[in-house]
Amino acid sequence: MTQSAPIPLTVIGGVLGAGKTTLLNRLLASGRTRCAVLVNDFGEVNIDAALIKSHDGTTMSLANGCVCCSIGSGFLDTLGRLLDETGRFDRIVIEASGVGDPWRIAEIALVEPALRLDGVVVLADASRIATLVDDRQVGETVRNQFARCDVALLSKRDLVTDTQLEAARAAIHLVRPDVRIELVSPDAVPDLAMFGCRPAARFRADPVGEGIDHEAEFRRWTYRRNGSFDRNRLAAAVGALPPQLLRLKGPCRIDGEVQPQILQMVSRSWTLLPPDVSNEQITDAITLVGVGTADLPADGELDAILDGALVAPLAA
Repeated sequence: MTQSAPIPLTVIGGVLGAGKTTLLNRLLASGRTRCAVLVNDFGEVNIDAALIKSHDGTTMSLANGCVCCSIGSGFLDTLGRLLDETGRFDRIVIEASGVGDPWRIAEIALVEPALRLDGVVVLADASRIATLVDDRQVGETVRNQFARCDVALLSKRDLVTDTQLEAARAAIHLVRPDVRIELVSPDAVPDLAMFGCRPAARFRADPVGEGIDHEAEFRRWTYRRNGSFDRNRLAAAVGALPPQLLRLKGPCRIDGEVQPQILQMVSRSWTLLPPDVSNEQITDAITLVGVGTADLPADGELDAILDGALVAPLAA
C-alpha cells in the first residue's frame, strides 16, 4: 500500500492590520494549487474568513480565540477532517490571528506525519512596522512573530518613501538579522510555492519559551446592531474610540448607500470600502469585531460610542 505524500502546510502571520487577508486573496487568485484555508480570528466572529474570496478549495473558520495559545480539540478536529480528504487539496494554508505566534501553529507539521511544513510567512505593514516592534502594547507580540518565520513580507509599499522602506527593513533585521525580506505590491504577488523552507527533521520542534498568553494580554469586543450609520457621525465616533482598541473590522450599512461597506480601523487610521467579495455572511446587519489590550474599556462603554452614530434601523 502506497502512503500518500505529506501535504505542504503554509502559515501566514502578521500583526493586526498588516493585510494578511488581502494577501491571501491575491495568492489564491494567482495560484494554481487547490488550497484548504483555515482562518483564525481572535474575535468572537471570524470576519476575515467571510472576506476570503471563493477559490478552488475550501475555507474554514477558527474564531473566538488564539489557536497558537492552545492547540485545542476544535483546531485538531478541523485539521483532521482536512487530512481525511486525501487528494482533494494540494496545500493547507493557515492565516494566524493578528495577535498570534504563527510558529506555534506551524509546529503541528513537525509532529504530524501527514503534513510537511512548507513555510512560515509574516506580513508587516511597511508604514508601521518600525514603530510597532518597540510599541509598549504590541511590541513583544510583533517580535515573537518574526522570531521563527522563514520570510518577512513588507506590504503597503505605496504608502512609504524609500527612506521609510529602509527603516522598515532595518527594524525587522534588528529582530531577526538573518530573515529574508521581500516586498508585496499589486503588480508583484509572490506565489505560495516560493515560501518553501528546508525540510525539518520529523518529530523535532524547537523549544519555545513561555511566550505571551494572548487571552490575558488582549481582549475582544463584538458590536452588533440592525441598522445603519450616519457617515459623518461614524467618523466622529471612530475618532472617539479609546487608544486601547487596536483594531476594528467588519461589515456595516451607511445611511443612503445601497451596498454594505467594510469598516477597517487599525490604530487611529480607518477606511470604509465596499467588499471585494460576494459572501452570504456579509449581510445588512452591522457586525464589527474589535481587538484591544487587556485594559480596553467595558463593552457597554464602547457600544455607546458607536450607538451615537446610528440612524433609524432598517425596515424588516
